[in-house]
Amino acid sequence: MKTASTDNPRSGITKAARHLLERGGISALSMRSIAKHLGVSAMMPYKHFPSKDHILMELRLEAFQRLTTHMRRAQAEAQTPTGALVAVSQAYVGFALKAPNDYRLMFDAWEFENYAQISADFGDSISREADSWRVNLDAVTAFAEAENLAIDCNFAAHWLWSSLHGMVQLHLSRKLAFGMEIQQLEQIFSEKIPTSIRAFSQK
Repeated sequence: MKTASTDNPRSGITKAARHLLERGGISALSMRSIAKHLGVSAMMPYKHFPSKDHILMELRLEAFQRLTTHMRRAQAEAQTPTGALVAVSQAYVGFALKAPNDYRLMFDAWEFENYAQISADFGDSISREADSWRVNLDAVTAFAEAENLAIDCNFAAHWLWSSLHGMVQLHLSRKLAFGMEIQQLEQIFSEKIPTSIRAFSQK
């Protein structure tokens, strides 16, 4: 059991929530469980977050920011547009495998009790959810321009994004049950990404 920081109790609450999320998933996270983990009164978290949904959104946006940072770093370190395209895709899958509960929080279907209030309280920061998508789109667009491909980059980026997500979701739901592990599938898929996107060319 830990003690909430008197200097930054909001940060302490967020860290406790992240710890519970990482160990037990969304179902393990409640205002009461956070308070118990911190060794404070059951009402203390409410002084800094109006609801559990607010904490979940805070964690969700932090997770999206980490994914975006991971993807951008992979893109920046690549030597060519082709390499960047593959690296960004690998970074996406790698993040999901390393932080599965974060990934579930980011992408699984779950409902806020009052999303209108969440939107009002978080404002423009909610746009961070789309930043990782933009890295994906940028990588596809840069590759298409370097290859002089006549393709709809938005469509190609959606194809890649949904393919990666589908692969990860099958793995996390334990539905990759037909002879291939995600590491094998991801390796082969990564090798085929450039060829697949070239096939969308109208030339």
